[in-house]
Amino acid sequence: MEENKNEKQLRGLYKHVKISVSALNKIIIALCAALVIVLAIAVSNRGFTVTFDTTGGTDVEPQKLMYGDFIDEPEDPTREGYIFSGWYIDENLTIPWNMETDTVSSSLTLYAAWAED
Repeated sequence: MEENKNEKQLRGLYKHVKISVSALNKIIIALCAALVIVLAIAVSNRGFTVTFDTTGGTDVEPQKLMYGDFIDEPEDPTREGYIFSGWYIDENLTIPWNMETDTVSSSLTLYAAWAED
């Protein structure tokens, strides 16, 4: 009887759970390991890179951002004989990027659109 009493005292937080302490410890260790792996991936990734293809205009520096961040609107590039008319997600310039509402969810390249001057 004394041995059974000590076993119940050792269960502590687990006393209402119908699983062995050993199994619960293994589950907790596995979850902690998974958390460490996810954090390591997040730290090593350090966010997403947004590059700017100015299609013949002056260079624009890439930006490193995290998921859900807004892109810091860069200074408009210049190109002789053309007027800059915005950034687009695709090379065909059919999907505009709205700096005020669109957020980063992966690494991407934005393409400059130009209108003749």
